[in-house]
Amino acid sequence: MYRIYPEPIQLNIKSGFLFPAGKFHVKMDPSLSNQCADAGYIFEADLHSLCSSDSCHEYDFSITKETIHPEEYRVSICETGFFLFVGSAAGLFYAMHALKQLSLQCNRSFPFLEIIDRPALDLRGIILDIGRDKVPSMQTLYSLLDKCAAMRINHVELYMEGYCYSYHNYPYLFTDDTPVTPEEFQALDAYARSRFIDLVPSQNTLGHMEQWLAAPQLNSLAECEDGFLFENLYWRPPMTLNTRDEKSLDFVTDMLDDLLANFSSYYVNVNMDEPFELGKGKNREFTENYGISKLYLDYVQDIHQYCCSKGKHMMMWGDQVLENPDSVSSLPKDIMLLDWIYEGDAHFEEHAKLMLSTGLSYCLCPGTSSWGSITGRSDNMIKNIRDAVHCSIKYGAKGIILTDWGDLGHWQYLSSSYPAFCLAGLYSWSGNDASEETAAWFCNNYIYGDRSGNAYRLAYDLGNYYYYEHAPLYNTTLSFAVMSSKYSFDSFEEFDSKIQRLLTLSSKIADTNHIPPKKPVIHMDYMGLQKYLNQLEEKISCLSLDCSEGSLIIEEMKNGIRMIRHGSMLYYSLTEHRKEPELLKSDLKSLSSQLDALLKIHYKLWIARNRSGGFSKSISHMLHLLKFYQREIKELSFSD
Repeated sequence: MYRIYPEPIQLNIKSGFLFPAGKFHVKMDPSLSNQCADAGYIFEADLHSLCSSDSCHEYDFSITKETIHPEEYRVSICETGFFLFVGSAAGLFYAMHALKQLSLQCNRSFPFLEIIDRPALDLRGIILDIGRDKVPSMQTLYSLLDKCAAMRINHVELYMEGYCYSYHNYPYLFTDDTPVTPEEFQALDAYARSRFIDLVPSQNTLGHMEQWLAAPQLNSLAECEDGFLFENLYWRPPMTLNTRDEKSLDFVTDMLDDLLANFSSYYVNVNMDEPFELGKGKNREFTENYGISKLYLDYVQDIHQYCCSKGKHMMMWGDQVLENPDSVSSLPKDIMLLDWIYEGDAHFEEHAKLMLSTGLSYCLCPGTSSWGSITGRSDNMIKNIRDAVHCSIKYGAKGIILTDWGDLGHWQYLSSSYPAFCLAGLYSWSGNDASEETAAWFCNNYIYGDRSGNAYRLAYDLGNYYYYEHAPLYNTTLSFAVMSSKYSFDSFEEFDSKIQRLLTLSSKIADTNHIPPKKPVIHMDYMGLQKYLNQLEEKISCLSLDCSEGSLIIEEMKNGIRMIRHGSMLYYSLTEHRKEPELLKSDLKSLSSQLDALLKIHYKLWIARNRSGGFSKSISHMLHLLKFYQREIKELSFSD
């Protein structure tokens, strides 16, 4: 049985085989040759991998451009050679990837066949957060682009907030950071283009500006300079720009001037999501008189006008539009809206209907579920992706963009998102009728290099530990949340308050996403979770991954389990052993030594894929926990 990832519309295997020992006689439409050259795609390198040069026999390799979907391809293999019909150079690129997959399966002895394939969705994207602590190395980014190309992902964004790019005017503000340079972005842009990936600049320009506004030189640009009370739960530092201050617009356009010069993409994502303080501080009176929609839309128009002046097509998140649907008619008609939902129990249906009614181009954006969870929430992730694909096809979205955020320290390892990347590539190209087994096969063979065929399922199962937590939480897991800086604690009473606020916030998320409410009670099966993790550890010890990052992936899995064990033990100890001083002291000693050990490993794993800047900030709350453990151990020892 032959497999191709993603699954083609049609794969007809016929009688007979072609063993191309010799060389190819290539006939290519000149316009395709020009497209390949413009993109930087070296077709000959892919062609060489298909043919053995053991004889002087010559085989036809005919490539014809047809008026079909630009990414569509059709392949026929018969006794005289290969005959390809493609819509553009991108279609040729994907056809060659399909043939290379077949070549590895049949040892270059190709069955006579016919393939017909084209994408279910035109835009198939990934957003990787490089703006919160973790900035990948160039090697990691090149490798990611290679994986995306193999998954037929054609849109990649490296999301930025803060100083993750070396803006020429602001290096003095962030002396410890290790940002991407202009030359590096230019190299990545060319590399992506040669793989028919649109590398899109992605810079927040309204909300999520806390790293910038924390600088004394820029704090005056904030809507609320002293911060704000978030959801009546806790105080947050200033995050949102004052949209009516011309200096805010000058600041944003200065950043974009610097950034956009490095990208060839027609698009720019200005984000503009979650402006929590909008109209609640300096512009409260304006909002009371004219409404928050006008405050927001005036700024949208300013940013849109700037993007047009640069010849860029503006993308932005649609959360404010969904909150104020009447504002849609005032939006520029060439904006692309993005809509996120990250819970499998929620659905894109109503949002997609509204987006369709606007007449604007839009994409639906599910998540990897890796952030805020250490190793993922796998069942939630696959439901979320499939729902996004279903609604995108049904309601005419341009496509889907899978998000991989870095909230609260970006503790998850990149490999924890590989199953999600593969599934998003599969379903966005082939539609939801495709089999998950095809993604598993591809992931095992082409990402993990695992001939046993177990790595994908093991990685997937690592992301289902949250079932043992029995915690009604959303966008996070209990084991992660108790360790994170969200609602930090320095006493048992503050820990109790943290748990209650986590439950309250999750209840708000459920209500916003129309998810049926769950009882706000946690019943962690601690012993069951430890047994589950033991079983996974045993399976990991048997893995042998034949790929360049094989040993790294295995170590990431192991340390991911250590983090889960730590978070779950922390919760269990502070809830079950609080009134048993000797047990609690013993637990805290174990937690302290565990955390110290896993942090040393975590640093080595971080440096293997990422730049050093941001690490200290990322683990600051883990260090806070260490101090808490040591202080409580000392107090318990004193009371003996």
